[in-house]
Amino acid sequence: MKSSTITGFASAVLLVLLCGSTIALSFNGNDKTVIDTLAWTSDLSEIYSIIERNQIANTTIHLRSVTVFAPHNEAFLKSTKQENDDEYLPCYHITNVPMKLEQLGKSVFSELDGNPPMWITKKSSEEIYVNQAKVVYNLANYEHNNTFGKPQVLHVIDQVLQPLRMKKNSPQNVYNPNAWEFMENAEYLDLDSYHTNTFLQRVQTLDKKSVFSNQGGHTFFIPVDEVANYPKVRPEKIDVKVIDAHIVPDNVLFLGPTNEDEQFKTLAFTDMLKVLASFSKADEGDKIKYYVSSDTVVGDGVHPTGAVVAEIVKANIPVRNGVVHLISRPLMIVDNTVKQFIEQSYKDREDSVLHRFYEEIMNSGGDFLEKLGAMPNVTLFAPSNAALNDPSIQSYLTNRTYIRSLLDLHIVSRRLSIDDIVAESIDKVSTEVPRKDLFFNVVTNGKNRTLTLEGGGVNATVIQANLAATNGIIHIIDHVLGIPSSTVDRKLATDPTLNETNYLGQVSLLNDQLGDVQKRFTYFVPRDFAWKRLAIDNPSAYKKLFMPEYSNVARQILERHLIIADKAFTMDDFKREANNNYNLSVKLPTVRDVSMYIQIREAAEGYSIEWRGEWIHVHRSDVRCTNGIIHVIDKVLITDNDIEVNAAIATKSITALVLIMAQCLVFYYFN
Repeated sequence: MKSSTITGFASAVLLVLLCGSTIALSFNGNDKTVIDTLAWTSDLSEIYSIIERNQIANTTIHLRSVTVFAPHNEAFLKSTKQENDDEYLPCYHITNVPMKLEQLGKSVFSELDGNPPMWITKKSSEEIYVNQAKVVYNLANYEHNNTFGKPQVLHVIDQVLQPLRMKKNSPQNVYNPNAWEFMENAEYLDLDSYHTNTFLQRVQTLDKKSVFSNQGGHTFFIPVDEVANYPKVRPEKIDVKVIDAHIVPDNVLFLGPTNEDEQFKTLAFTDMLKVLASFSKADEGDKIKYYVSSDTVVGDGVHPTGAVVAEIVKANIPVRNGVVHLISRPLMIVDNTVKQFIEQSYKDREDSVLHRFYEEIMNSGGDFLEKLGAMPNVTLFAPSNAALNDPSIQSYLTNRTYIRSLLDLHIVSRRLSIDDIVAESIDKVSTEVPRKDLFFNVVTNGKNRTLTLEGGGVNATVIQANLAATNGIIHIIDHVLGIPSSTVDRKLATDPTLNETNYLGQVSLLNDQLGDVQKRFTYFVPRDFAWKRLAIDNPSAYKKLFMPEYSNVARQILERHLIIADKAFTMDDFKREANNNYNLSVKLPTVRDVSMYIQIREAAEGYSIEWRGEWIHVHRSDVRCTNGIIHVIDKVLITDNDIEVNAAIATKSITALVLIMAQCLVFYYFN
């Protein structure tokens, strides 16, 4: 009995843990009216309390058919309480038509004065949002008639819905405005002291009122006049196309239900000019900041390609024809050089994304900024604050000379957007460091594309792409290039071009030793291209190497590529050894072949090694890891004899194993 009680308690605890922050209530077996359900459910006491205090909402829910979107108490704890909540919130969570989730359209009208809409986003049959709030699916579709027989429906939501509010003691009332009326009457609205006069004047001057008055459901990004520490844009830069770039037609995009980095066509997406918009976010200490990017993928003589990012300073403001987000600056306008972009993104703001990068530039002498300013065309891969705050690289940052040379690894003397890299199939570009290239890989997942790159042995991912400047493009990356932070095994596991070698190293257990920081490894690693080449040249050998029973063969072949010594060897080390040996072969003490010899050749395109009469290109040399160096090569060092001899051994081993198993079976059944 005691055991079953403990088991039951443990199961209950586990259920709570699995549910996480999901509210722990159920309507199963409930047979109360909606208002009584709110009154008797402790987790819904806050919404019940404000409805009860509001005469209109209280009367409505007792007398009429309604749908109630009820935030649970946890939602109220996360919401900032305001003086006029009792006036605005009760009726904005009620609509006078009973609707189950499957009956909801794109919007429903609330009972608040003017009947402003609540916008519905359906990501799936079970993931449904009302404005910014997500419906708690297992606490939705509760139906019951009220005491007058009127049908009512209750849905629990995870956030408090926030309607547009007027300023306290406003001399003019504004009910359910569209986006144009919102801007026109902004001085009467509670917008956290933000003003939108500059943008409004440009819309009026250029006769663009109609695009903000269009019926339907749209998304409007409205720049505020000025935000502290953000550069102010000259009003005349806001032209007709720029205004169009601030509207996403036919999509009502609240932050919660909208996928990060998903791109949407703006009104400025036409035959001659193509501008997309997307959301992103960043953790800034104890809070999350949200941003919108306009990405001009096809520009013209006035509007260059590239992205412009603005912070969303007040989000998710519902209006009659969609949703408004107030932003820190106009989109699409490019009026800074790369140098100015870095300087102004610093601007005494420790939360700016390039604050630490600017600090390291200045600590190393500052001439790097002058170099960027003098370059007519440049692409900068700028490490984020988090990248430069990584504890594993702090010891390197004290070497100012080293860091100054490292900064040049982050720039390319041409404009390169992600679209350029994809369209031109660019997989390698030269940097400002001689003989140090960047290697690109673009990963596509549905509509999203992610650019990864490798430079100086470090893999990085672009976390904010295509930021536009007058003389170039900025991509913000998540690691500092050139400072090793991974062991050899981790480098193999995280480099998308070394998947095949990494897989064989895992199944053959060779990778297990490559994380040893007490050893120094030099590894000639065949890239995926090399394995595809083997699959064409010798399909039988390729197929066998990837069979589990041939894992020992795969390991022996990989060991031919691996040197373990008291130091790791660069290609220059091998070249010096060859020079000392009158440019003859260099002996490599590999794990497999103690007496393996190669020759070294250096040309404009890089290094090559000669093995068994064939010259093999070193695709990437001197990829530094914390416990060794990787040289990525274009061919697998394998002979036909490797497979034939080891295959015979494997066959004999399997045959012997089958005979032993057969003998065991015979012994089991006949004894």
